[in-house]
This record gives sequence, C-alpha cells and structure tokens, in this order.
Amino acid sequence: MTQLAFRNGTEQDTKLILRFITELATHEGIEKDVVATESGLHKALFQEKSAEVIIAEYDGKPVGFALFFHNFSTLLGKKGLYLEDLYIIPEMRGKGFGTQFFSYLSKLALERDCGRFEWWCLNENKSGMDFYEKIGAEKMSEWTVHRLTKAEMEKLSNL
Repeated sequence: MTQLAFRNGTEQDTKLILRFITELATHEGIEKDVVATESGLHKALFQEKSAEVIIAEYDGKPVGFALFFHNFSTLLGKKGLYLEDLYIIPEMRGKGFGTQFFSYLSKLALERDCGRFEWWCLNENKSGMDFYEKIGAEKMSEWTVHRLTKAEMEKLSNL
C-alpha cells in the first residue's frame, strides 16, 4: 500500500486549506454554500485555534486534508475528536488513503485520551457510508442533527 505522510497544517497552508474546502464542497454539490475566506480561516485556525488541520502528502505534494476539533461528552466525562471535513483529491482516491487518514486520526484521538471519534456524513453519500461501515463506524440513527443558522440565532437571542 502506498503510504501517506501526515503533518499539522500551518499558516502557510491557509490558501491550500480553502482550496480543499472548495473542492470538497464542489464534490458534494454545495459549492454555493462556501463563504469562507483565507483571512477568516487564518484567524479561526491559527489565531483563535478553533480547529486543527492535518495535511496528507504523497511524494511531498499535498493530496488531502482533515479539519477537526474537540467536542465533549458529558456521558463519558471526556473530550472527543469531531471530524468536520476530510478530503482527498480525486486522482488519489481508491489507494487506501482514506483508511490511512482514519487510522492516523484514531491514533491521535487515543493519544489525546478522547472518548469518541465522530463525524457526519451526507445521507446520499453511499460510497462514504459504505467506507465508514467497512472501517467499523457505528451509524447513529437514533440521533437527529439540528442547526440554528446565524439569522435564527439572532431571532432567538432577541426573545
């Protein structure tokens, strides 16, 4: 199996991270939803440290990224690792890189004493769902995700 090299994202990767985010959104058909900017990502990732990024490289070239942050389980009384996005460029898919990425992130979660490693997947992403089942991930069908947008938060905050 071809091996990836993993490294922490740096400030110099901000443009690359935005490119990967845009490519992932295009792949998922939601590119119109991308409003992130380089300056916003730089602030959030490298000044506020709101999330972390791992860059995957093959032959010294970036081929994918994972963006994650820590959440918290009150039931476990421990932090967890929440994977927001994982992306591998199309020409590098099917080489086992997804499995390597999840292995790397699993090791990281264990090193950090995380009680869980979680992520969401679009329901129509059949190949993703199949992959996650193959690596042993449990589908959490008893939970429903809810979201308040900025506009809804503003309405609610004025009650």
